[in-house]
Amino acid sequence: MALIYKLYMRKNKYFKKKHPVFLYIISLILIIANYYVLCDLYVKIVYPIFNFGDMSYDPRGNRLFEIFLLLLTAVILPQKIKEPSDIYNWIYFIILIIPASVLSVEQGSNRFHFFLMTAALWMLILIQYLIKAILKNRTVEINMGYKYLPYRSVLFIIIITLVFLVLQVRGEFNFNISEVYAYRFDISSNMPFALRYLLSIAAISLVGYCSALALHRKDFKLLFLIVITGVLYFGFSSHKAMLFYPLAVIALYYVLKLPRPHLIIIICICVLSVVTIIFTSDEFLTLGSMFANRIIFLPNQINFHYFDYFSSNPHMLWAESKISFGLLESELPMSVMNYIGGLMTGDYDVGANTGWVANAYMNAGIIGISLYAVIVSFLYFLIDHWSKIYGMRFVCSAFLIPVTTFIMSSDLLITLLTGGLIFLLLIFEVTTFNIRLRGKMHNTPQRVDKGVEKVRIKNGI
Repeated sequence: MALIYKLYMRKNKYFKKKHPVFLYIISLILIIANYYVLCDLYVKIVYPIFNFGDMSYDPRGNRLFEIFLLLLTAVILPQKIKEPSDIYNWIYFIILIIPASVLSVEQGSNRFHFFLMTAALWMLILIQYLIKAILKNRTVEINMGYKYLPYRSVLFIIIITLVFLVLQVRGEFNFNISEVYAYRFDISSNMPFALRYLLSIAAISLVGYCSALALHRKDFKLLFLIVITGVLYFGFSSHKAMLFYPLAVIALYYVLKLPRPHLIIIICICVLSVVTIIFTSDEFLTLGSMFANRIIFLPNQINFHYFDYFSSNPHMLWAESKISFGLLESELPMSVMNYIGGLMTGDYDVGANTGWVANAYMNAGIIGISLYAVIVSFLYFLIDHWSKIYGMRFVCSAFLIPVTTFIMSSDLLITLLTGGLIFLLLIFEVTTFNIRLRGKMHNTPQRVDKGVEKVRIKNGI
């Protein structure tokens, strides 16, 4: 596989210009390889060992429907990453749609569920094109524009939140990943609302933002401090995802340097899957549990249960959301997250949280998915706009954590209001507005000598 990618990345003008279909062929080969590797991962590791959430093994003989939708979607997606929305759509495809196709085949699940996941991405891409066509905006990158963004003040908020967290848990520290659930619920239930709100903002949105900005400013000492902060957030809150947030941002920042970063992600998924198949055993379950089960297959298993339940039961109509102002009441005996978790596992204390597609379908069916797709498309439009001002790699990495959060594991509105995404949007919008007032932004392109730019960045000017 690495040999295929090396051949693909050769600077051969004949292949790149005269035969652009070659790019699609390589991409499709990697996608099919990823699909079959994940099939093997599910059959050999996830189903027999973990089997969480009523997973089953009832393979269907005909895989053409799933493979056709995979290839069609891959052709629709851009082969060259120019904007953050391009890589975000590819992440949705790689993390959700490819594993969903595996579950559809290996479990014999309702194909409508897999189609919903795919159609949501098609709808998202279409609305993005329409918004860009309507809101044409010519923007040029500001020389050293990221220097105007708040930096140490945001880091101060992160550290202050961490201090309050340490005081709240009275210094109790857990670094054992396998025991996080023994601590997490007690910590969350005893935490004041203000601290719980600050913790979500700091850990989900601000840590990723500061990591990306420190990396972009080449401030490696502060970057190291942020990574240590992520470790401490994990230790004192028992949320294991916080351990990996800064590392994920750093990884994406460097992957975006490459011409085809989405293919690198696909290859990494394939390699990790093979490693998981080879090394997972009764003595070593960490990689299989965290990667294969929790990241790759469980989000789609939860999505399928949401689709299955709300296809035959009344939609929620945002009854559990504050936007309904308490005018609507849920017909469920408990929160929908715990109810679906109970249907999956038999334990109604288990919370089955899911991303924007399943939450949208839960609230209003196809109309809900369409409405959420419009909101997500507009968010992507703003992020793409800021990426042209402050730099694509930085902005894309800065928004990685909240975007992947509402893609995989949280409702869009919750991520906006309590996950800190709205705070992050305000940081960029207010800074951009202030730059306009200072006359730093112009409607004509600015030519910056790259050599001078590199020297200025190195010297921190």
